[in-house]
Amino acid sequence: MTDAATEEFPVGRPSASRVEAFSDGVMAIAITLLVIDIRLPESEGDLLKQLLGLWPSYLAYLGSFATIGVIWLSHHAFFAHVRQVNGLLQAGNLLVLLCVAFLPFPTTVLAHHLEDGGRNAGVATAFYFLTAAVQAGAWIVIWVAVRRDSTLLRPGCSAEVARTETRQAVVAFVALAAIAALGLVVPTAALVLYLLAVVGYALPAMAWTRRVRGQRPDLSS
Repeated sequence: MTDAATEEFPVGRPSASRVEAFSDGVMAIAITLLVIDIRLPESEGDLLKQLLGLWPSYLAYLGSFATIGVIWLSHHAFFAHVRQVNGLLQAGNLLVLLCVAFLPFPTTVLAHHLEDGGRNAGVATAFYFLTAAVQAGAWIVIWVAVRRDSTLLRPGCSAEVARTETRQAVVAFVALAAIAALGLVVPTAALVLYLLAVVGYALPAMAWTRRVRGQRPDLSS
């Protein structure tokens, strides 16, 4: 009698569900850590003025929360179509998680230096967006892994989707690198553009998640 688990997931290829569960844990911790740095200055004075003065922290937090949220939505939808992972896909996924876990640091740098203006604000903004660009590059690795080995996908998943998503990941990487360059010169404009881009990407990601929620194949099949 053949072992179904062995037949489904060959030795050296863990199931997608284990990788997804680990990734969810990393993202949950990272998104929680974002709020830790938002704290009032250690000084007496008008509370309302102090709260309003924290606007760089609020803006940085909003951008990072939205970023991890969109990554989680896209990640969840992606793994609905994957039954197992190979080394290249794991490498791409770990690179995504590396960027997610690292994101609280550039968020703190941005919050502390955005109001400085000048070179410091530009460097902080560019540093923040370079992290986002590397994360987009990680998705290129993930989709290339799927395109190279169709056995990673569940039956019925279209190879055209992988090709389309690879192109979109390349566009996202180039766009984020361009926004990082813009951030060196006009930090506030770059942040607004980035937030608009995140919202624009979130809409199809949410729609994709809704589509696959009721279509996720039975893991036992």
